[in-house]
Order: sequence, then C-alpha cells, then structure tokens
Amino acid sequence: MPGYGYRSRDEWGGFIMDLRRVFLLVEAKVGELKATDLSFLELAEQYNVPVQIVLTKTDKLKRADLDTISRTIIQTATEAAPSVVQPTVICCSSRTKVGIDDLQLELLRVCDVVPSAESDDTK
Repeated sequence: MPGYGYRSRDEWGGFIMDLRRVFLLVEAKVGELKATDLSFLELAEQYNVPVQIVLTKTDKLKRADLDTISRTIIQTATEAAPSVVQPTVICCSSRTKVGIDDLQLELLRVCDVVPSAESDDTK
C-alpha cells in the first residue's frame, strides 16, 4: 500500500476495500502511533479491513521497553479501530532478523499460501 503522502484519504477508501489485511509499520523507537496512523486505522475500521501492527527496528530497544511499547500501541490501535486490529504485534528487526520469519509467515497466511494459525490447530 502506498504511504500516506502518496494518496489522499479519499483515495485510500476505494483502494483499501480490496485488501485482505494491512500491515501497519511503526518504528519501535517512536513508541506511539502518529495522527496519520490513527486516521488510517479509523478508515480501516470504516471499511472493515484487518490491520496487523508491525513494530520495526526493535533491536534498538530493551525487551522490557519493547513489551511496554507493544502493549501501549496495541491498546491505542484497538481503541481507534476495535473490530479490525489484530490482537498481537509482530516485532521485527531487519538488522538482527528477529521476527522476520514471523512476519513472512503471516504474509503467506494472509495470501493463503500456507494455512492460517486457526487451521493448523484443527489438524
């Protein structure tokens, strides 16, 4: 999906209706959702598009700080878009590769390349 500056909010509406899930990347060091993130979450809620929060550059934080930031961000995101925000945050780092496998697996699940986690439990 294009960045916020690429399309206006009106254009996002028609565009996101066809999406299976949006992966919203948030830099962990920033530690909070920006106004544009919240605006986008409200739009995703309006169009019923699932949103997965992905914290990036997590190698720059201590585990305890990362846990606190993850909880805060998921709480804020869920308040903005309660029916579409996925309940967990994917934390990853391109430098250390931590969490990259989790992110790739979730992308494959969304694209129906591999079974979803729910399907795995029923086998």
